[in-house]
Amino acid sequence: MKLTKRTKLITDILGIVAGAILAAYGIQGFIVYSGLSGGGVGGIALLLFYTLGLPIGIMTFILNVPLLVLGWREIDKKFVFKTIWGLAVFSVFLDLFRGVQPLDFSDVFLGALYGGVISGLASAVVFHFGGSLGGTDIISKVIQQKYGVPMGTSALAINGVIILISWAVLGSKAALYTLVLLFVYGRVLDIIQSGVPSKSITIISDRSEALVDRIMVDLGRGATFLHGRGAYSCEPKDIIICVVSLPEVGRLKRAVREVDPQAFIIIQNAGEVFGSGFIANE
Repeated sequence: MKLTKRTKLITDILGIVAGAILAAYGIQGFIVYSGLSGGGVGGIALLLFYTLGLPIGIMTFILNVPLLVLGWREIDKKFVFKTIWGLAVFSVFLDLFRGVQPLDFSDVFLGALYGGVISGLASAVVFHFGGSLGGTDIISKVIQQKYGVPMGTSALAINGVIILISWAVLGSKAALYTLVLLFVYGRVLDIIQSGVPSKSITIISDRSEALVDRIMVDLGRGATFLHGRGAYSCEPKDIIICVVSLPEVGRLKRAVREVDPQAFIIIQNAGEVFGSGFIANE
């Protein structure tokens, strides 16, 4: 069932609010509690809090203003509007959650781990509903649109400079654990955005039709024939292409071995798959 534009806008705004609140909670409850920094604008705001006691939320919003101008020029205006909304909610709750302590732990690694997971999850939620929380998210969005680089990967590269500053201000231990935090954040963001990789299967066999019948019966998956020709024998061959989920790979290999033990199989990652049986086309 398709949503009306108004209903979709309300859903997007509520989703962004939920993601922004979760992100603020993760930062105050795990990252600040562990004395860690962060990346981009958020990392600078945290360093200003540690050194000068300036409010994290207010500084986060102020420092994002130039980036919002960049976003307005380079990115969809609707995305920038949602980003301003998400950033406003995020900044307010960053200061409201000051001093929050969800768990009493002394292991800085746990703070980096859970802080990265919660931040990555929260950012992914916000991105899913068409917004962002500002900072390097805006820059990463621009890079993704222009060059196709995954947002988590570009964010990790951009944040290297902030890590060096954190090293000088907070010491080597905090800086190294901040690097762990950013790595976890980037991986969680990429995994949630791309999904758990499916597998693209290429099968070359002399019994291609029997194999396709077996795949459709055992796995309930469709397949496509590509026409090829053996380089050595020069004989025509039907090459099978199909996509399966990760748990189905073992069943598919077993089916191929039973039908044609001599079949040649190539298994590759398929980061995103849209269509029947996988992610619905939007």
